[in-house]
Amino acid sequence: MKLLDASAIFNLFLNGKYSILIDGATIPLARYEIGNVLWKNLKIRNRISKKEATDSGNVLFELIDSMEQIVPRPNSALSLSLELDLTFYDSSYLVAAIEAGCELVTDDMKLHRIASSKVPTRKSSDLYV
Repeated sequence: MKLLDASAIFNLFLNGKYSILIDGATIPLARYEIGNVLWKNLKIRNRISKKEATDSGNVLFELIDSMEQIVPRPNSALSLSLELDLTFYDSSYLVAAIEAGCELVTDDMKLHRIASSKVPTRKSSDLYV
């Protein structure tokens, strides 16, 4: 099983790789991080319109809801975060992958580098190239 973080989910969505998303897993936090990505692309980067943000959000949230949800233990995520100097969010994905025995898929280079010493780790583009 592949556990996908928000960066991988968003990039797979942009590349139309919906079946990879549906076959993967993520954590409940992902939908909120995706919402923030859409907000940032509208409000800060001016890359998309409000309609595009809303339409993309509708599709992305539906895709995320169709994915298996793995809930990491917060105590473990905090401990790993402090140990590895990762954000709590990033360590939550890593802990979920460790606890569920999943491969972690992330396009966040810092998380990829650190996680690769703990679990098999790939980038989203590795899944379809």
